[in-house]
Amino acid sequence: MDMEYYLDLCNERIGEVATVIAQAYAEFGDLVSLYLGQTSSTLQLGLFRPLALDASIFLAHLLSENHQGLSSELVLDSEALSEELGKGKAFVADHLGHYRSTEDLLSLFAENCQEVVANDTAWLNMQKRDTEPQDSISDKGYVAICEGAARLKQVVDELPTEA
Repeated sequence: MDMEYYLDLCNERIGEVATVIAQAYAEFGDLVSLYLGQTSSTLQLGLFRPLALDASIFLAHLLSENHQGLSSELVLDSEALSEELGKGKAFVADHLGHYRSTEDLLSLFAENCQEVVANDTAWLNMQKRDTEPQDSISDKGYVAICEGAARLKQVVDELPTEA
């Protein structure tokens, strides 16, 4: 199998993780909104790309130790997406530096994903002003983030050492 196959596998998993997290936060809200059908696909789509960027950076860090080639490809893709989102290439380097300097990767990944959500205008408009993502198993989005991190780690564990 070649690098392109493994890169596609990584990108597929990044997309799955970003979708699940975005969906969890798009469904987050009061029951009236849920019953009236106001959970927004626009919100989910708006959250997807920034969450995919954070998932890609997280996976690039996880791959950096044993799969440098794949990690480098993900970094290049992340830089391109970061520039499209108006964050610049430095955003990717900063996040990778934070991952290298922390011992609690899951907490940092959760913090980064929750920051994306907390700063999204559409999400803020749907929520009460005092509602913020929380590190709690009662927060559906946080659970999705934790499960997503585990799925990204699983990709690394499943790759052959020569990938």
